[in-house]
Amino acid sequence: MTQRLSELLALHWSGEISAAEKAELDELLLQHPGDWLKAGMIEQLSFQKKMVVDDADTERLMARVSNAIGDEYLEAPAVNTEPPKRRFRARRVLVPLLAMICLAGAGLGYLYWQSSFPGYKIVTTDAGMKTKIRLMDGSTILLNAGSTLRYPEKMDKSVREVYLTGEAFFDIKHAASRPFIIHAEKMDVRVLGTSFNIRSYKEEDFEETAVISGAVEVRVKEGQQVLRVTPNEKVLLRKATATTESKQANYNNHRKEQLVIERQPLSPVSSTDSSHVLETAWINNQLIFQNETLSVLAQRLERWYGVKIAITDPQLAGQRFSGRADNVSIEKLLNILQEIQPFKYSIQGDVITIN
Repeated sequence: MTQRLSELLALHWSGEISAAEKAELDELLLQHPGDWLKAGMIEQLSFQKKMVVDDADTERLMARVSNAIGDEYLEAPAVNTEPPKRRFRARRVLVPLLAMICLAGAGLGYLYWQSSFPGYKIVTTDAGMKTKIRLMDGSTILLNAGSTLRYPEKMDKSVREVYLTGEAFFDIKHAASRPFIIHAEKMDVRVLGTSFNIRSYKEEDFEETAVISGAVEVRVKEGQQVLRVTPNEKVLLRKATATTESKQANYNNHRKEQLVIERQPLSPVSSTDSSHVLETAWINNQLIFQNETLSVLAQRLERWYGVKIAITDPQLAGQRFSGRADNVSIEKLLNILQEIQPFKYSIQGDVITIN
């Protein structure tokens, strides 16, 4: 990291950066993508790219990024109605840097419309993809990678109900007489009109509801406990496992899953910007991780890059990492993580083995 970049980052974090200096910081981070992640390891940086709406501007930005990090890392996703081929190269780079891939674009979220449930539509996003859904009542839902949403086609009942597996950001139109309910694996979330994020991946050991505006009621299915969650607050349901010893012969161990309920404030992306929080950073195509074990981080990277990751060393899987990677290839990210904790990795197709 250059001395000038360090100076500009210090000005940014202190809130004393000028418009010209901010533009210079933008340019330096574009020229040195690896430094973006290193900066995030020091302190999370609330850095955003402007949306590109003009084709000529898009091509110019593509050329600049190509020169900065190499053509081999850039491959724009094709807008195609056919299922995307699972090619590793196509998902190596975090295309959000180019911003031309907005959440509503078909190239960013492939939709599988199914009719398994009469009267419902089912939308599934593949790994490395996102999509935006607009319901008939005017509500909007941003569906994150590796997620599935089932919702009514007509939304004409007294209770609006949807079913979520994975992660989604909800912006629900207010209707006092028609509550909106999201059914997840361990909880049901009831709202009248508000914006909030729900995370409920089956492979993770927790579920989370984070409220940005308005208020929601979280009903825990186990025990039927009801929690009211207000803005800048979240509720976590952690899957804890209790071990009880049987008094029968052989003293077999029986493991029973229990839920631990936690209330926490939302986590700002940086100390100088409380309006952007980690819980919804994915909406802005920001990959931010704080004190996460490599095994947990690997799950996120699988969804983010559309790859499979195997960690062969249990001790390494428990090592913790912090950082930010918005516009680097998976190889560059792994190389930088190696600077924090030495490890080796190999790539075969879309499978990464870490040891």
